[in-house]
Amino acid sequence: MNKDEFEGKWKQIQGQAKQWWGKLTDDDLGQIGGQFDKFMGVLQEKYGYTREVAEQEFNKRMAQFEASKQKHDKKNGKHGKNGERKPVQDIVEGKWKQMHGQAREWWGKLTDDELDQAAGKAEAVIGLLQEKYGYTRERAEGEFKRRVKEFEAKAQASPVPVP
Repeated sequence: MNKDEFEGKWKQIQGQAKQWWGKLTDDDLGQIGGQFDKFMGVLQEKYGYTREVAEQEFNKRMAQFEASKQKHDKKNGKHGKNGERKPVQDIVEGKWKQMHGQAREWWGKLTDDELDQAAGKAEAVIGLLQEKYGYTRERAEGEFKRRVKEFEAKAQASPVPVP
């Protein structure tokens, strides 16, 4: 995994990292902020790893994590074209603008800035739910799906104004 991939997956990795490396605190994770080099430095400091060992440990854990996700996804039919991971369908931008206010009510721990940055992308919202609420990936996905379905059902039940 390169540094850009790490930063992109930080929200997912962050919750898992606390399980893998119990010495990491919320403050540690907050200071890392998705920066791979800082993460490696904290692992070295907390566990006495060399840089090489820290990277090996990280790569081993990520390989296990990815394999576990793929196995889970295959079991639950969550792969798109070419096997890419699609935990839930991304929300189109127009719908997200409508849902944004509702999302703040559903998930009060999420800020407007965080929701704006997520821009309705399922992976980003799921990562935020994991980070802010301490949900497992499965629980965050379930919560996200439930709320999207709830929103869509409510939208379908509402009469559409005629221009």
